Amino acid sequence: MRVLVGLSGGVDSSATVARLLAQGHEVVAATLVMARGGVPVPPDDAMDRARALCASLGVEHRAVDVSDAFERRVCAPFAEAYAAGLTPSPCVACNRSVKVAALLDLADSLGCDRVATGHYVRLVAGDDGVTRVARAEDRSKDQSYYLCELSPAQVARLLAPLSGATKSEVRAEARAASLPAADAPDSMGVCFAPGGDYRAFLRGRRPDAFEPGDIVDEEGRVLGRHGGIAGFTVGQRKGLNIRTGGGPWFVSSVDPATRQVRVGTGVRPLRTSFPLTGVVLGHDPAWYRGRDLLVQTHHRGRPEPATVTVTAPGEALVGLAGPGTLAAPGQTCAVYDGDTVVAGGTIA
Repeated sequence: MRVLVGLSGGVDSSATVARLLAQGHEVVAATLVMARGGVPVPPDDAMDRARALCASLGVEHRAVDVSDAFERRVCAPFAEAYAAGLTPSPCVACNRSVKVAALLDLADSLGCDRVATGHYVRLVAGDDGVTRVARAEDRSKDQSYYLCELSPAQVARLLAPLSGATKSEVRAEARAASLPAADAPDSMGVCFAPGGDYRAFLRGRRPDAFEPGDIVDEEGRVLGRHGGIAGFTVGQRKGLNIRTGGGPWFVSSVDPATRQVRVGTGVRPLRTSFPLTGVVLGHDPAWYRGRDLLVQTHHRGRPEPATVTVTAPGEALVGLAGPGTLAAPGQTCAVYDGDTVVAGGTIA
């Protein structure tokens, strides 16, 4: 096939190019440029590695500027969400509405059959013939959470050449093939924030989210002061400026109108049910009715048994079978049937 690879300049996407070439595919590589606020995305050294890789392997390389879409669909909503007391998942939004969307559009213009990425996921065909994202063999690197809001049409065009690999195997392959990115560090944190500090990014966008306010308990008694609601998320237990005794203290809610951060003591504020908005389904709505599923409310979170009821187009209600889970408003919730992603949406 003729395959377009999303090439970031890191070791995973570089190994993806090499694997596809070894399998006999015709490969075109594209690096998506998403520079924002003076922070180059990808960093200059990563772009240099991407170009060097393609030059050494004889692969056509394109640099595609998607900065406008990145600003409108990721950066601006990220800032607005934090100012509203929410905890967004920018990587999920970026994969859905910027990276995969742009790569698919470019693939069509270049006559490419499929799009490949360096994500650690599996792509599995169900009994209904529909391909869905599933957890990677290497659970420590599984990135299925970040792709949970891709549409079935997007997933149908994807390839995941690293699906059965471990990170150590990929690095070993890259070193053996002398790929420029063989020893490149893994990317960490929010890519568009200076030094990975999302608060610094937010200060430049929404300084009002850093106006001081009160930290109060469940009865409204003032326990301390904070330096802005953007520094807090539901369930947080560190960095609380509380000088009174008791505890441990956890953030139970964030109110942007009053700039109050409310805290509770004892156990974290677990939710036994919560609604989802912006839901992307992998099955017909009736399929979910009464079915035992798993939900994951953070990319490092533990999957929890739950039921999911589709209540309206783009909306659903999650009911936990156990004592509950930490569910921060604004965060992405991925829904699994075993290891297979069957839905994704935003916690309301």
